[in-house]
Amino acid sequence: MKKEYVTIALAYVGIIVGAGLSSGQDILQYFLSFGKIGILGVILLGVLNVVFGKIMLTFGSYYQSNSHDEVFSKISHPIINKIIDFTLISGSFIMGFVMVAGAGSNIHQQFGLPSWAGALICTMLIVAVAFLNFEKIIKVLGVFTPVIIAIIILVTAYTFIGKKYDFYQLDTVAKTIKPAVSNIWVSVINYYSLCAITAVSMAFVLGGSVVRITAARK
Repeated sequence: MKKEYVTIALAYVGIIVGAGLSSGQDILQYFLSFGKIGILGVILLGVLNVVFGKIMLTFGSYYQSNSHDEVFSKISHPIINKIIDFTLISGSFIMGFVMVAGAGSNIHQQFGLPSWAGALICTMLIVAVAFLNFEKIIKVLGVFTPVIIAIIILVTAYTFIGKKYDFYQLDTVAKTIKPAVSNIWVSVINYYSLCAITAVSMAFVLGGSVVRITAARK
């Protein structure tokens, strides 16, 4: 059971860490732009992801769902269910375009290739992964999470070990960044909503792949 819930956890994190988070742009615009208090926003975002991630995975396991519709049809009014269904499908469709565009820009910035080439490579990878069975998709998603964690640790160590910073000055510089919204707490809710729209459909299916609810909660 231990390996099962660790695999599911890594896959879930892989879902919510999109192009914006992995590039750092979301952290800059939604949190760092508010200065030191933005750190509290990041912590609160983490708490929300943990709490509601547990709820979504548990619901998926309880109903043994193969899609978000199977869960929402049980816990919401039919009209609300249709609204949620439309929102999630359209939201995921739009986010897909954003991710592909981000891949194109990234490849262009790093290697000088045309943006369309990076977008095409990303699209081909998406199609290839979509044809895998569910267990393999979970493994693909889970592979990236340890890599991200390792890179974060290495970059953090490189940034802080043997170096000193004037955090008051950094706080002032951070506040020159244009924020995505005008209030840190609204920013947290706004950004978590984006995470939830991206994650909830897959979270229900991930939970549905777990027979034991205790494993889903862990």
